[in-house]
Amino acid sequence: MVAASLLRRLSLAASLGAGLAITVSSPVRAADLNLPVPTSVIYPGQSVLDKGVMPMRFTVPGEQLSAYVVEEGMLRNRLARRTLLPNQPILLSDLKSPDTVTAGVPTKLVYRETGLLITGMGTPLQSAGAGQAVRVRNTDSGVTISGVAMEDGTIEVSAQ
Repeated sequence: MVAASLLRRLSLAASLGAGLAITVSSPVRAADLNLPVPTSVIYPGQSVLDKGVMPMRFTVPGEQLSAYVVEEGMLRNRLARRTLLPNQPILLSDLKSPDTVTAGVPTKLVYRETGLLITGMGTPLQSAGAGQAVRVRNTDSGVTISGVAMEDGTIEVSAQ
């Protein structure tokens, strides 16, 4: 019935030569699909895949689908940010990437500029994952500076 009404309106618009753009908004449908769920309790900081997952059928409203882990591959190299319960779907916000620098563990500092490379050692004041800002104390000068944790475990600092 809705389709017939829409066709009549499109036909009328075409016959009138209105040249109007008609937009049709359809309701977002729910998706019925298998989502990976933990097989046991997973505590913050633990690897989700190491603890085990299995598929379980859920109906998720279409507008909320992007908030959920929908395939097991999305769990690679991810840690639980909060406690995950068995047989419950996993939200993307429940996951984090592993830290590449750890608070209190001496780390290499790198400063790069065109034609210049300076390295040193520093102690991060907090843990951080790749791409995250981190405060670090330079072990030689004792000065606290800011940098960005890199994938290789170094901290890239810049002139302030």
